[in-house]
Amino acid sequence: MRFKNKELYLLRIFLFVYYMAWTFIFFFIPVYLREQKNFSIGMIGVLAGLFGFFGAFSQVYIGYLSDKFRKRKPFMVLSAIMLMLGYGYLFPKLGSYLSFLIIYPIFGIFMNTITTLSNVLILDYSSTSSVGRSFASTRVWAPIGFLVMMLATGFYPKLTDPKYMFPIISAIFLLCFLILLLVKEPEFKVETKTLTFSDVKRLVLIKEIRKFLLFMFFYSFALTGTSGNVNLLIKYLGGSNSDISWALVVCSAPEIPMSYFWGNMADKLGKKILLILAGIAMPIRSTLYFFARGALDVILVQLFTHIFTFVITINVAPIYMNELVPPEERAIGQGILNLSIALSQTLSSFVSGNVADIIGLKGMYLFLALIGIIGGIWGLRIFKNTGSH
Repeated sequence: MRFKNKELYLLRIFLFVYYMAWTFIFFFIPVYLREQKNFSIGMIGVLAGLFGFFGAFSQVYIGYLSDKFRKRKPFMVLSAIMLMLGYGYLFPKLGSYLSFLIIYPIFGIFMNTITTLSNVLILDYSSTSSVGRSFASTRVWAPIGFLVMMLATGFYPKLTDPKYMFPIISAIFLLCFLILLLVKEPEFKVETKTLTFSDVKRLVLIKEIRKFLLFMFFYSFALTGTSGNVNLLIKYLGGSNSDISWALVVCSAPEIPMSYFWGNMADKLGKKILLILAGIAMPIRSTLYFFARGALDVILVQLFTHIFTFVITINVAPIYMNELVPPEERAIGQGILNLSIALSQTLSSFVSGNVADIIGLKGMYLFLALIGIIGGIWGLRIFKNTGSH
């Protein structure tokens, strides 16, 4: 137990540091591309789509290799090194749109690898008797790190200046690399099978898994387009980089206690009930952004809806998927889940960005609300039997 606790403490530090980079990569680099490279929202959406698309497909194979060799760390260490060098030295030198089209898929593979396998490591070390609480109490350090960096950029907007931003991102991944060196590989209690892609197909064709993945596809489509364009919406409404920071701070601050809360509720009430709640809340969130008239409105929507959408699924979905697959297929199960989510994110980025270019940013949010309604109805249909999981 002490061994497990030590590794979970290290993983908490790792998540704290790693999600600091998310602040810049997913929220301020798109602003950098819009304002300094003059890329349209659609062009930025294509880059985000490539990032997610290649990252998604890579995760099934990386999950397969991770289970086959019973190793998590090597893939994460390599990714941290490449992202440290990529964002610190290569990204600031990119000029043409073509160069970004080449680099974004590569970065997507490395980022998705760290995200997927960090979740797998947490599950490896979580208590089997209360996996919801164990997972949530560790993963909660991700929004804490995100919150700290968001507060820093809110008080010191100059940190989002490219001459500071890219060295900071590089330093964050250097810290990630150093922390990973201290984390020990888990001792597997079950023999890990050598999986083939026919095993992947077999898992996807399991009825309960297939229905869950379809729910996550619709849900993630709406969530990605909705939350991923909040920064551009604030700019569209006349807000500043500081407003963007505060819009994200009000998400991260309640995310910390609510992660604990939803983790406990997942153990007590079951995962399906919480997934139904998230599915219902998603189209409501998208619709409220349509009615926003200024940065403050966006901040308020963030404050009151994030805890019922993203915070639920980020904590509950990996646990639910973990229960649907055998222990020896845990990593590939998470890889399949992330594949479904990332494919949805990819499609959402492509479609949402172009919809915004055609009918406007506000119209895009009504389109996403419709997608969210489809996901919510599907969730109600498949999760209505809450007797298990």
